[in-house]
Amino acid sequence: MEAEAKQLGSDFLALEKFVNLNYQAFEKLLKNHDRLMPHTPCHQFYMAKLRNQDWIRNDFSDVFVALSDCHSLLRQDDSGTANNDAKQDFVRNTKKYWVPTEHVSSLKHLILQHLPVFRVWTGGGDSQLINSVYFDNRQMQLYHGRMDKTPGAIALRLRWYGTEIKSVFVERKTHLDAWTGNVSVKERFVLDEPLVVPFLNGSYTVNEFADDMKRKGKKDSDIQEACKLFSQIARVIESKQLGPTVRTQYMRTAFQIPFDATVRISLDTNLAMVREDCCGYASTITERWRRDERIPVKASEHTHFPHAILEVKLQGDVENPPRWVKDLLESGMVTEVYKFSKFIHGSAVLLTELVAAAPYWIDDVSIRDSV
Repeated sequence: MEAEAKQLGSDFLALEKFVNLNYQAFEKLLKNHDRLMPHTPCHQFYMAKLRNQDWIRNDFSDVFVALSDCHSLLRQDDSGTANNDAKQDFVRNTKKYWVPTEHVSSLKHLILQHLPVFRVWTGGGDSQLINSVYFDNRQMQLYHGRMDKTPGAIALRLRWYGTEIKSVFVERKTHLDAWTGNVSVKERFVLDEPLVVPFLNGSYTVNEFADDMKRKGKKDSDIQEACKLFSQIARVIESKQLGPTVRTQYMRTAFQIPFDATVRISLDTNLAMVREDCCGYASTITERWRRDERIPVKASEHTHFPHAILEVKLQGDVENPPRWVKDLLESGMVTEVYKFSKFIHGSAVLLTELVAAAPYWIDDVSIRDSV
């Protein structure tokens, strides 16, 4: 059965490659036509029709879910459940890699043979939309702290999942290992969306937050921890005058055996970054905490990243990961980018007048056009 499941995956990858090659061939033919016959251009008209064809428009992510389910049954994995607690903190060793888009499907197929697609949302597909708004001030103190690998350097962000904003996670990431920068802790609590602005401007107090958690039936220990984090983040926002600076948006496919955090892998595709209007002015957070999406974004205020981002998170014996993880990282499909950060990259590209230094990867030839 395992051999049959692998063959199904290989057949799908061959079909996807065939589709992509045909698409590229059509586009090249049309470009050549327009070059040779500039008075009767066809490229724009026929490419618009081509993009509406079912074999181009179809979302094949459900195929990966089905393949994942097949391998999961063979491994006899348990079913996972979402962690809905307000408190969610853990220490992890994380390394990040760039993945050229042409390798994304092959990489997914390789991973799902060992880890199932971990889905905690309703609906189809193997990936979930994630938005994060990162905070900093006009001096970009948090940015430079992360760049300099300052011990205890933090990143603050507001994150939500899916297209409808009901709950917003207030998250703080703290680097613990100043030498390698690979060990960090993430802590977070959750707010209902209407409470985000009152939290940021200080009109929503920690006592009101504790009362709301009690009404939701949360445990006393969780309430205590969440309130501690609430107060700490509120003080940092006020003392450093933090405000929204950069927003990231991408589709995330997560791979993890339920209830087993030994190896967790995420793959982020279609990564876009947008400059926020407030740009570090906490005093302006009176009505909005993120960009008004009805207002068009200027070309200079957004960028699309050309690669997918692979994150490999390990716990336990991080120096000796499973053999298949080593094979994955040595497959030639991924390139490790030490300390890559979406926040740092977005800030360096979109807030050039505020940052004093740019990350080393900014000069990589493969991302030159996006920069």
